[in-house]
Formats: sequence, structure tokens, C-alpha cells
Amino acid sequence: MTPRRTRLKIGRVILLVLLFFFLLFIFNYFSTLRPAFLFPRWKDYAVHGIDISKYQGNIDWYQLKSHEVKFVFMKATEGKELVDNLFKTNWQGAKEAGISRGAYHFYRPNVDWKIQARNFIEQVELDKGDMPPVLDIELIHHRNQLNLLSDIRKWLEVIEKHYGIRPIVYTYENYYNRFLLNEFRHYNLWIAKYNYSSPGLEDNARWEFWQFSETGELKGIDHKVDLNCFYGTEAQFRKILKK
Repeated sequence: MTPRRTRLKIGRVILLVLLFFFLLFIFNYFSTLRPAFLFPRWKDYAVHGIDISKYQGNIDWYQLKSHEVKFVFMKATEGKELVDNLFKTNWQGAKEAGISRGAYHFYRPNVDWKIQARNFIEQVELDKGDMPPVLDIELIHHRNQLNLLSDIRKWLEVIEKHYGIRPIVYTYENYYNRFLLNEFRHYNLWIAKYNYSSPGLEDNARWEFWQFSETGELKGIDHKVDLNCFYGTEAQFRKILKK
């Protein structure tokens, strides 16, 4: 091979390597932006839904249902005494539209678990066909991990006893893998991961709900909204609802 042909071959290899890293950069860039085309399409799952709080504002529930939204998780309470000021409106609106509804409590690790359980119970009544209550755990607040896990278990046990249905545990993939491994795998898990690939839990626990985007846009909601899917059929979804 002549020196000239060798240089041309080396040049092509360098160009291919540079092109590879350029495409990798572009992919990572758009993954960070989280455009809709990187996420699982709703049609790939039999059951899909959203989660909301006061930040989504007033919702046109009947228009929302036209998107085939099957369920909605909504914030009810947080910490000691905070109540989402649109919870009651959203709770009623979802029921009237025939969308399965679920309420969640945002857990504050630095607040007594008993007070937090009471806050949730005072605000949320479950009817037949509602989804199980949800504990949203994302923080640690310098708490001892073992003590925090003990408090979370107590909250879940009290809520399950009160409502007669086992709660759902929500958290991020990274939080689960750092703090919750092997602790709550017997609960239905709702995992947040804003990426093109589904959540990977290091204890091989199975997730039931996947929050795959925080930038959804749907008619009936004027603001960005979290998108979720259920891992299973609609018949399987119905089995987890309150009897």
C-alpha cells in the first residue's frame, strides 16, 4: 500500500471516529432535552396515564380523556400539613370523567411519619375503583438510612391498614438503587426515569408504573405534564384497583 493510500485510509478512519463521537454528542444532547421521540410511545403500552399537582392548573378532564388517559396520580399532601390546593377539584374531576384516580403523599424525612400519615388520611377518601395510595419518597435529609426506612415502613403499614389496600411506592431509579434496594419490592413500584430505556432496578424488582417524561403536552392541560405507563394489560391494571 502506498503512503498516499495509507494516509487516505487513516484519514477516513479518523473521520469515522469523529463522526461517531459527534453523533454520540448529539444523541446525549437531545436525550437531555428529552424530546418526545426518544420516549416510549403510548401505543406501545396498553395502559397509560399522567400525574399532576397544582402546577398543571385547571384541567379539562373530558378533553384529557380523549387522549386515552386511563389513570391519573395526583398530589394530595406533603409533609406535616401541606395540602395541594387543587387536589379536591382534581379528585372530583377525574372521577366525573371516568379516569382511574390515585392520590400521593410527598414524604418529608425530617417530619414525624405519624403526622404525615394523619395528614394524608384526613384529606383522602378512596372509593371502589380508585388506585392505591402512593408514597412519594425522593429525599433523605441527612437521616440515618435504617431509621428512615423504618419510618417509611410504618407509614406504609398504617396507610394499608386504614384503606385496606397496599400502597404504591414512588421514587426515582437512582434513589431506589441507592437507598431502597430489597426493602419494598413486595409493593407495587412506580419508578421515574426520563430516558429512552425503561427503569433498571439493581435488586431485579419489577416496576408496575414508569414515569418516563416530565415534559408531556396534552390537550386539556395548559402546562407540561408527567407521562406514565403501566407494565401490563388493562385487565391486570384493574386488578390493583380498590375493590
